[in-house]
Amino acid sequence: MESNNFNVQEYVEQMSLLLNLEINDEYKDGVIANFERIKDIAEIVNNFPLPESIEIAPIFEP
Repeated sequence: MESNNFNVQEYVEQMSLLLNLEINDEYKDGVIANFERIKDIAEIVNNFPLPESIEIAPIFEP
């Protein structure tokens, strides 16, 4: 997903409709701000270069 074309406010509004989850006006700005932060963090993770030699772990152990 191109971050330049991603509108966080529109995403929050569409998802609240899809999930039938009403977001009160007093909280909407905070929800949008948090999704902006989530988008920024996700971009860092998604843009992190991984070498081709890395293999997936057969078992996840935290």
